[in-house]
Order: sequence, then structure tokens, then C-alpha cells
Amino acid sequence: MPLAPPRSARRFLALAYLLIATYAVTMLAPAPARATFHVMEITKIMAGFEGDEAIEAVEMTMLAAGQNLVDGTSLRVYSPSGALISTLGTFGANVPVGLAGRKVLFATMKWRQKFGLVPDLQISPGIPSTNGQVAYEGVACLVNAIAYGAVTTFLNGTTAAPPLPIIGATALDRGINSNGIAPSCPLAENAGARFGIVQGFTGQPIRFTNNAGAFVNVLSTVTAVEPTTPAPRPLRASPNPFHQATDIEFASAPGRVVVHDVQGRLVRSWTGLDAAGSRVRWDGTDARGRAVASGVYFVRTLGGPAETPPLRVVRMR
Repeated sequence: MPLAPPRSARRFLALAYLLIATYAVTMLAPAPARATFHVMEITKIMAGFEGDEAIEAVEMTMLAAGQNLVDGTSLRVYSPSGALISTLGTFGANVPVGLAGRKVLFATMKWRQKFGLVPDLQISPGIPSTNGQVAYEGVACLVNAIAYGAVTTFLNGTTAAPPLPIIGATALDRGINSNGIAPSCPLAENAGARFGIVQGFTGQPIRFTNNAGAFVNVLSTVTAVEPTTPAPRPLRASPNPFHQATDIEFASAPGRVVVHDVQGRLVRSWTGLDAAGSRVRWDGTDARGRAVASGVYFVRTLGGPAETPPLRVVRMR
């Protein structure tokens, strides 16, 4: 009759069997599902076009790979007080491409008919103009929400982007994305610092892109029509975004050029600009010569023959 192994050997064998079993269970068990669609953010919002509130679109960007499993997620709109207004659309399937930087496009039927680009999800009209909140949501997960205008109760974050009009081709555009943030629901957001108003016109359209990579340049047909008296050329800044300096160009003698931050505070100004077709160079400093923080700033002209709407300029350090 064989002798039983010593007690110490039996303990060693038991421990070895336990480790082998644990390893087998770990290797054979299905891997936990990676959080999908949790690192996507809204990059553009258009609440109407040339006064038509049925022409609406929202663009999102994937911040990481594998974010295309969007089946069951929804685009919703909320009031400034945080009350749900409606669900504009819900995905019934995934989108095909899940690469970092790839887009997802929501748009109404009338937007598609106007601009000829097929969205990834057709939505119902209902994006609030001027003041409201747009949210992309999964089941029990508020992925990203953008507040704009006079918002009192925020779905996410504590700041609002500028009010969103529906004059011409006007949209909210994200100047700074959240690349590098840890996946969470919701994503950390600061709409007041990251979004600005952009206007699409000849030579400077607003580009919307779908998941397939097809895009359309949106501009207002009103501004594209040559009037009897030429309208003053809008402000331009090049480069934009900028690191060290940007040249601010204007066609008409402005009298004064000013830079404000997203809170409306004056950052820098230039006066005595009485030469049409000239420019000023902004080196990213305030009136005291101190370098300003990275973020979105607004440039506009005051005085002179015509004042221009604010131009969004992004400072990067």
C-alpha cells in the first residue's frame, strides 16, 4: 500500500491545484465588456439654418477606438432648467467605423435634403435655439451634454456655451476637445471654455462629417449672394488655433479691435486703427503683457463704418 505524502507536500499540491484552477477560470471566462460609446463628445450643434428650425444637425467625435457600438443610445434635448424636452432619435444598430477621431452625424430629414449628406441617425427637429441643452445618452449613462445660453440647471458641468441663434449658417463648435481624459459617464465638460459660435459663409464654411468620412461644407446662401453694396469682409485670424501669435485681419477701418474671454471680460484691445485692409498681431498676452491661458477667446471690431460679429479664436499653449 503506497504511503501518503507528507502533510507539507499535500498542502503544496492543494495550493498548486488551486492556482491552476484559478488561472483556468480566469483565462476561460469571457473578458468584461469594454465601455463603448463612453468616450465620445459632441463637437458641433446647429439648431436651424437661415431661420428654418427644421434644418438641424449634431456632430460627435470618437475620442478612442471601439466607440462604434452605439445601438440603443439616444440624442436628447433639455430645457435651460434641466427638464427633458424630447428624445430626437435612438440608434437601432451600431455604426460601422470605430476609430479614434471618427465622426457620428445626427441630422434631420430637411438638413439631409438641404445639404445632401446622409447622417448616421436621422433625428426629429427639436434642438432649442438660443438657450438649451443637447445630450448624447446611453442606458443609465449620460455620455456628454452641452449647455448653451442662459442655462440655470446643468446636466453636466457648470458653464454654458454662448447662445445659439438660427440666423444664416450658425453653429456651436468645440474648439478644445477632451482627448486624454479618463472614460466616465458623463465625460468632464466645460462648454463655456470649449465652445464658440461659428458662421458658415463663402470661403469659410462649417464642415459636417458622417461616420463613413463623407462631409459637406455648410454655408449660408444669404451671405453667399453678392449684394449691390459689398458687405464688409468678416474678421479673420490666421493661424487659428494658434500657439505663439495670430494675425487678425480686417477689411474696413475698425476704429478699435477687442479680445474678450468666454466670460465676457476684456483681455486686450487695439485703438487708432484707421487703415482699411490692415491687421494686428495678437501674441496671446493680455493688456499687461501676461500670457493668457489656453482656451477660446472672441475678437470683434468696434466703431468704424461697420462692426463685425465676434470671431472665435483658440489659444493653445
